[in-house]
Amino acid sequence: MGAILFGAAVFVGWTLIDLSKHKELKKENVLGSLFVAIIAAIGWAVFDLIL
Repeated sequence: MGAILFGAAVFVGWTLIDLSKHKELKKENVLGSLFVAIIAAIGWAVFDLIL
């Protein structure tokens, strides 16, 4: 559950940073944010399993 929340937070944060830089939402920016969020959530889940 923590990994999903972390991934959602990364997605929202990354999207807001892209929005502030580009002043518009583009599909490629949202997909990039989604990709980063998925990688972050997987990393968090693996980290959680190790510890």
